[in-house]
Amino acid sequence: MEELPPLNVLLTHLDWNLKRMAEMETHERTEYFRNAALQRYGFTFDSAVRCIRARARDNQESCNSPEECLRLANERGWLPQDTDWGEMLESYRKMKPDALDQHGDAIFDKLKQYHTVFSTLHTRLAQQS
Repeated sequence: MEELPPLNVLLTHLDWNLKRMAEMETHERTEYFRNAALQRYGFTFDSAVRCIRARARDNQESCNSPEECLRLANERGWLPQDTDWGEMLESYRKMKPDALDQHGDAIFDKLKQYHTVFSTLHTRLAQQS
């Protein structure tokens, strides 16, 4: 398990990733920008999981996998109500370079929704700091 910096540092990284992810929405939809947006999603997803782990650590809890972390965040109310975090996890898992032709467009179409979920997570974790 990686050593995590304090949550406030990780929240700064998540905020930066959220801004870069939102920038991808301003570009025309080409394969290049689609793939860049998907890469941003991957970075933002990883950053969000680190933030959840850090909050769990601060609460004397733990989560060892992205699935466990998203489940914990959902149970604690850190994600918006009715978030399909399983779908987000599945999208993340499907982002292998050899699978982008098959799944890339479908994942891309959900990025605004995923951005909203991560933004809410950021806000809720920052409020508890």
